[in-house]
Amino acid sequence: MLTRTCELPITPLYEAYGKADAALRVRQAKVCSVLSLVLVPACIGLDYWVYPNLVWRMFGWRLLCDLALLPCFLALFTSWGHRHVRLLGNAPPLLPAFSICWMIYATEGVLSPYYAGLNIVMAGVILLIPYTLGEAGLICTVVVICYAGACVLHQVYPPAMQVRTPRTGGASIYFNNVYFLGMTAVIALAACHYSSVRRFKEFQLRFELDVNNRDLAAALKKLQETEVQLVQSEKMNALGKLSAGLLHEINNPLNFTFMALQVAEGEVGENAELKDTLKDIGQGMERIRTVISDLRAFAYPSKQMESLEFAVEDALTTALRLTAHELANVPVVREGVSDARAIGAKSQVVQVFINLLMNAAHALKDKPSGRTPQITVSCTPRGGRLRIGVRDNGTGVAAADLPRLLDPFFTTKAPGQGMGLGLSICDTIVKNHGGTTAIESEQGQWTEVSFDLALAPISARSAA
Repeated sequence: MLTRTCELPITPLYEAYGKADAALRVRQAKVCSVLSLVLVPACIGLDYWVYPNLVWRMFGWRLLCDLALLPCFLALFTSWGHRHVRLLGNAPPLLPAFSICWMIYATEGVLSPYYAGLNIVMAGVILLIPYTLGEAGLICTVVVICYAGACVLHQVYPPAMQVRTPRTGGASIYFNNVYFLGMTAVIALAACHYSSVRRFKEFQLRFELDVNNRDLAAALKKLQETEVQLVQSEKMNALGKLSAGLLHEINNPLNFTFMALQVAEGEVGENAELKDTLKDIGQGMERIRTVISDLRAFAYPSKQMESLEFAVEDALTTALRLTAHELANVPVVREGVSDARAIGAKSQVVQVFINLLMNAAHALKDKPSGRTPQITVSCTPRGGRLRIGVRDNGTGVAAADLPRLLDPFFTTKAPGQGMGLGLSICDTIVKNHGGTTAIESEQGQWTEVSFDLALAPISARSAA
């Protein structure tokens, strides 16, 4: 299953496992290198008791092994070493194995007791470094071949110096040693294979658990956001029903008041001051009637797919009346609005204007230094669409926040001052009208939110 790690499928699991496996190899290769650097020269005590006349010569060979291993060990601390850890990780087992095989050749060949060191190499180092089964098999094969070659070379080209009196039974000892090396290799390979499989399974479980935790956290966050949106929607529905009832109750006495006003105007006679007073009362009553009409349109919005021609100026005027308190004394400049006519649901466009004007008013609360607060509403025909822009010269928006302004529940306002639904709702309304919403801003200077609607035919606009 894992004998060819470099050819694993490119999936998030295997990609993550490859990175974790490489990090583990680097760490274990460092451990094995330190053990080799310490244990190889430390075995001089064995040389002293077995081959006392070769002790310093063998110590020199051991130091040469360490000198060859040291650059590989230091390379493991570099980025290049991390990329080539599969190659460098072979140095801790192979260099000591080559050194041991050379000492076997230089001493007694098959009679040398140093073959036990090769068992240590295969049983110890292979289990420490997280090799795959194929890699471990290659290491064991190389070690056994080197041992066999050292023994054969000792027989064919014996060293010039006799270490001690040769012992009998060389062939049997040779096969005995090879047999034990083979058994050690089999045990090490089996342990390495199951360790590799277990290591991958454990990582797979941790990886899947991590992915599931992230998915669960994302789902929980989305559920919480949906819950907040549903609560807000229910509040808006309740507010709409309450507003509709209040409008009905207010409209009846308002009509009675208008009738009484008309009677009073008919009987006022020549009293000029009373006429002026009744005229002021009439204008105030008309103002109340207009507000009620606007609230009724807001409480009973047009159907989503309704496509009727309307004057953009009328929609903007309604929105300005409903946001008069928030706008206070901020001037609203109109550019190309008077003749602009679009196709869509007027009440929904009013809602878009309300949100954009209130956002602009909020941006102008901290009065820009050196300039007069101002909101500009512009209409520009482009092809078969009408581009409508609402621009303020307020505080602006940070460039990092611009891509997220249309996301639900994202807001740049202080906690408790906004839910982050206004622009998201506007974008949804515009998309339902087949348009797009764009936001441009320069922090500390200005912000402009623009959207487009279907442009009314020229004949209809000219007739209006």
